[in-house]
Amino acid sequence: MIKNIVFDIGNVLVGFDWKPFMESFGFTEEVLKRVANATVHAPIWNEIDRGKLSEEEILSEFIKNDPEMEAPIRQFYENFDGMLNMYEYTRGLIKDLQNKGFKVYCLSNMSYKAVRECWKDLCFIEELDGYVLSCDYKLTKPEKEIYETLFKKYSLNPEECIFVDDLPSNIEGAKALGMKGVVFKNLKQAVSEIENIVKEEAAGTPFVSKYTKSQRIASLTCVCLILLMYVASLVFSLLKFDWAKTLVKISLAATIVLPCLAWCYIWMIGKLKHKDTIADFNFFKK
Repeated sequence: MIKNIVFDIGNVLVGFDWKPFMESFGFTEEVLKRVANATVHAPIWNEIDRGKLSEEEILSEFIKNDPEMEAPIRQFYENFDGMLNMYEYTRGLIKDLQNKGFKVYCLSNMSYKAVRECWKDLCFIEELDGYVLSCDYKLTKPEKEIYETLFKKYSLNPEECIFVDDLPSNIEGAKALGMKGVVFKNLKQAVSEIENIVKEEAAGTPFVSKYTKSQRIASLTCVCLILLMYVASLVFSLLKFDWAKTLVKISLAATIVLPCLAWCYIWMIGKLKHKDTIADFNFFKK
């Protein structure tokens, strides 16, 4: 059964608009092409996301790729604010999936510099159930270790996860470890494929109670005690015991008190384990 939806960030939840960003500096077509080849199109660009090299070291490598373009490269690299733009649907998509009962995570190649300077377009990260960014772990997709970091950090079963990324190579890396995968092309297509995978998985999954063991034990205990008291009161009344009426009153009180105690117990267990239970009002919103 699918329980978790894991998203890439760039070109899935946020636009990586490097070309319009460069154009905003007024570069000519020739300068723009050379700056792009020295930076975003160069192999060293991926090392920004890995987070092992300092920003000064990265800038130095960019300049080495085309020394004549040092000035525009520095201008481009000075501040990334405006290069990432959150899509209009991002927050709504996350909330909708969470309301349907899914945990939503992100697994993305992302640099410290981008997080720091483009935070206004990445702040939705705080609304997720968890995230792993490459710069924090010195790993990048599609290296298997970064996927395993996500699984370990949030105790996720790969077979219960769908990974959504715009790069097929990253999806292949996820599938190799047991995740389901969706290559993102547009929102409608991605949502449709997610829904299809969820339906297929649900169709092949035997019924399992959605309530925890603690919830089931507490509920059955309350029901059994209440039934036992009602049966006892009936038997004693037939035998004309003087205190049979008192037992009936106790049974009626237990009908109210025991469920309340069970509710409090389940709520407390949920809080201690940091999980939503039927005793949380948020549980019914999912």
